[in-house]
Amino acid sequence: MIRKQKGITLKRLADGVCSVSFLSKFERGDSDITLGLMTKILEKLMMNFDEFLYIHHDFQPDKLEHFFKSASNAYLNRDLNQLRQLKSEQLKKGKQYGVETYYFNALLIEVYESIVGNQYISEEVQKNNIRLLADYLFRVEVWGYYELMLYNGTLLLLEPDMVITLSRTAYEKSTRFKGYLKIHDAITAVLFNTIIYLLGSVNRFHEAFTYQKEFNEFMSYLEEVAIPESNLVDRVHLLQLKGAYEIRTGNKEEGIIKMEKAIHLLKELDSTKLANNIEEYLLLIK
Repeated sequence: MIRKQKGITLKRLADGVCSVSFLSKFERGDSDITLGLMTKILEKLMMNFDEFLYIHHDFQPDKLEHFFKSASNAYLNRDLNQLRQLKSEQLKKGKQYGVETYYFNALLIEVYESIVGNQYISEEVQKNNIRLLADYLFRVEVWGYYELMLYNGTLLLLEPDMVITLSRTAYEKSTRFKGYLKIHDAITAVLFNTIIYLLGSVNRFHEAFTYQKEFNEFMSYLEEVAIPESNLVDRVHLLQLKGAYEIRTGNKEEGIIKMEKAIHLLKELDSTKLANNIEEYLLLIK
């Protein structure tokens, strides 16, 4: 389909790559192809693998992206039934294929389910599962999209020392991929959520802040990741967190100024929902 839409004949596409008959068999689904040959074909089509796979999956995200997107949407929509269905599907696949990562996916869903259902996580999630998850994350030599998204979704389960260590690990073990936009965004999300975790819940803002060193460390990682100037939402989010940090460390007036500036910027951009979220957060912590 792609070849025909680009007006390229079988003979022209196969030239210098493979035989016409082989390419014809591959297009019909009668023959497999090596990664090397596929790369050459896509180069001649002026197409990258991401674009090809997007078309191959009928213009839908791949299964991994689809899982994380479905889980996130169900969580944001507070859809408990959808979360339970997703968890059931992952547990079924884990039993069918004997692959531990499906159980980790179910654990992520269980975190969301516990929050939406107003149940304490400690009563819902066994410590053994958390240990298995942490062991897996520490064991992986290079973190890709899956590890970053899995950790980002289960971060709330872990103790502060574990979060600090694993977030460092996430940053260090994913750096080779930071030029890849999808993983760059996942790294950024992990760093943001780590900083939010360190700031603590709103009812702890009156307590002494013991993670100033770690807060500054992860803020420096965000600077190294380099949030593009065009990514205004993340830049405003960064300003909001800097304001929350000022309030958390006793510089209330300076913190309120920064957070109100973030609110004003979002309202100017007609991002009313995001602005309202910061306003509500500010009311709780100031």
